[in-house]
Amino acid sequence: MILFGTGGIRGVMRKGEFDEDTVRRASLSTALWMKQRNLKSVVIAYDTRRNSREFAELAGRIFAGEGIEAYVFPEPTPTPVLSYAVRKMRAGAGIVITASHNPPEYNGYKVYSWDGVQAIPKYTDEITEIYKKVDITKAKEGEIKTVPSEVKESYIEKVVEIVSNFPRRTDLDIAYSPLHGTGANYVPEVLRRLGFKVRLVEEQMKPDPNFSTVPTPNPEENEALTLLNKKGATLGVATDPDCDRVGVVYRGKRLTGNQVGVLLTDFLLEHVKVENPLVIKTIVTTDMVRPICEEKGAYLEETPTGFKFIGYLIEEHTKKGDRNFVFGFEESCGYLTGDHARDKDGVVGSVLSAVAFSNYDPYEKLEELYRKYGYYLEKLINFKFEDVNKAIEIYRSLKEYDGIIDYSKGYGDVIPNETIAFVFEKSKIFVRPSGTEPKLKVYIHVRGDTREEAENLMEESEKKIKEILKL
Repeated sequence: MILFGTGGIRGVMRKGEFDEDTVRRASLSTALWMKQRNLKSVVIAYDTRRNSREFAELAGRIFAGEGIEAYVFPEPTPTPVLSYAVRKMRAGAGIVITASHNPPEYNGYKVYSWDGVQAIPKYTDEITEIYKKVDITKAKEGEIKTVPSEVKESYIEKVVEIVSNFPRRTDLDIAYSPLHGTGANYVPEVLRRLGFKVRLVEEQMKPDPNFSTVPTPNPEENEALTLLNKKGATLGVATDPDCDRVGVVYRGKRLTGNQVGVLLTDFLLEHVKVENPLVIKTIVTTDMVRPICEEKGAYLEETPTGFKFIGYLIEEHTKKGDRNFVFGFEESCGYLTGDHARDKDGVVGSVLSAVAFSNYDPYEKLEELYRKYGYYLEKLINFKFEDVNKAIEIYRSLKEYDGIIDYSKGYGDVIPNETIAFVFEKSKIFVRPSGTEPKLKVYIHVRGDTREEAENLMEESEKKIKEILKL
């Protein structure tokens, strides 16, 4: 089990790993942490996974047992809606029971602070210290309350408002799948209110904790989009089970998270006119937005992997009032614009893609941007292991190499984090242990003056890192 990694606590649902005792311990620890800070209420959401509702209600009863007002959503709800609800209801914290895009045997527990940001390490470290010592036999249970229905409606209205002023052609042929997850009651509704017609992948509209129509409910992977592609729509969008990521397909070909991020950055900076515009990305996300931001006069800032760091940085700039947030994104298909939430939002990502790509063919636009700024290509390689410790062991061994950037020691303005980078003349290779699964993640970034040069650089870089890793 991973304890408060990039996506909170996550583990396989079995006795002694992620079970009722885990939920009790996490809830009691978070409740005690809240009481230390005099925080009075918590909002709790859950996805469509097995046991998610039961875990959410159990968590609520534990918080209530500690005298904290606990509001639980009445139906499976997207993670970004939880972030929104914490802000709208002025709650002291938020909880989501989800394992996001992990396989069906997993579940998880994410904590959000009072600003709607997934709890940053400073807070999760404090909760972890309590978690290690807390006695769950002393946990009491109380009565839970239901999140008011107007929260859902006001969220939908807010997302419509965010994108309604952008130019769009509503005759775009769109297909959508929630991959059996929480987006089913949100994405189609927002698209329809914006005037789009949507064809639904009916086989995947209903909750299914086994995700039986897909090998994996991860919209980053082509295999998850098979039924979506069978619809034959011009644009296809699919969200993961907790609807914070969105996969995008155009004319049957999947756009990567980096490509969508580049296109949406360009689109938003063209249409959002504010002083001191701010774009935020993670360090392992494409550098192609760098020259775009420079040309359009936007500030570009970087964070460690994990959207919580993007949310935290947005809040910091909001408090200072020095920069106006326009867009945040990460290569793993997470996108956010607007001030309604502070986590990646699959509803926003879906409708923003529909609006932007109703104006042009995204592949033609990408080619235009490549010719202008250079051919930036990226590739993610996942090395899977039985045990998360194996990935950490290999990662630590790489720190002995000369000339690497070790982000754990701090680099530039980026918050220290467990990532290293090999930097070459026209390429960068980032390596980090996954914060959600037993994987070592390798991100290769190259830039060529031509597509052929970029593809050759990618091939050379992949060979180089595999020799270094000996995997």
